[in-house]
Amino acid sequence: MKKIFPLLLSAVMIFSLCACGGKNKSVSFSPKVNSAFSVTADIKNGDEQASAVITKHGTANWDAEFSAPNTLAGVLISYRDDTVGASYKGLSFSVPKSALPLKSMISNLISAIDSMADMTEISCEEDGDTMLYQGENEQGKYTVKFNKDGSLCGFEMPNFELVITFTDFSENPSAPESEAVTEAETSEATGSSDIENMNEAEATEETSESAVQTTEE
Repeated sequence: MKKIFPLLLSAVMIFSLCACGGKNKSVSFSPKVNSAFSVTADIKNGDEQASAVITKHGTANWDAEFSAPNTLAGVLISYRDDTVGASYKGLSFSVPKSALPLKSMISNLISAIDSMADMTEISCEEDGDTMLYQGENEQGKYTVKFNKDGSLCGFEMPNFELVITFTDFSENPSAPESEAVTEAETSEATGSSDIENMNEAEATEETSESAVQTTEE
């Protein structure tokens, strides 16, 4: 018995170490989703499949332009705050019934990404070359996947059988509002200055014409 007990204790310790080693490491991580970006998405929702370019312009300001299936090719679904609309080659219309499930699935993605908008860092699990962020919204639990460079590479919601794979991630930083305002003010000031210069030129011309007429008389 004296020999068996140490052996059992050693086996338990080895098992515990193996169990601990199998867990994903939790680390702080800074994803590249707080600013504007675009990414190609391959979407699987149960038996349905679709492809789209998803673009984030800002918080609650997104577009999804579909290239597949054929019934949705060229359709652009726009998410603006709580309003969702659709368009095709500039013609606006209500979201087609065939796109309603996809609209809902992309809404879940938007909700998950926008929830990180004010976070400089998030807590992720490190799984090889992928960083996993676990979250939950009103529709259920989800997992957002990132490459180690911060780019988006996946999104999953098991209860909807939703799997989205992302490729061709590219950042599209928008100009800060202050710069946009400054440019607008500069243009306005330049325009006003041009008008004033034109008025001065016209006044000078009229004065010259009056002087010529007085000389002739």
